[in-house]
Amino acid sequence: MKSSRIIILSLALVLLVSSAFAATTKAPATHGKSVHGTVARLDEGTKTFIVNSSAKKTYDLQWNDATKVTGGSLKDGESVTVRYMVHDGKNVATSIMIVAPKKS
Repeated sequence: MKSSRIIILSLALVLLVSSAFAATTKAPATHGKSVHGTVARLDEGTKTFIVNSSAKKTYDLQWNDATKVTGGSLKDGESVTVRYMVHDGKNVATSIMIVAPKKS
């Protein structure tokens, strides 16, 4: 009888601690957003750039040392596909793929 009370109290304590931990954990940043468009303005000093999408929307983005750039070097007028995540209210590029212009 005494051992069953100890087991029940132990389980209740584990449940209480795990629920408190679950309530305090922060939700992970949203991944998987992407935009395709043209680089309208690039500022290498602040590591920011603006992409005008084909849907006539403008995206303010930034990159960091972990951002993977493929297909060339980033510059104004380049056609790009950018995968990004929202981190601290900013759109941070995780990958930038420079798309070669279509040949006519």
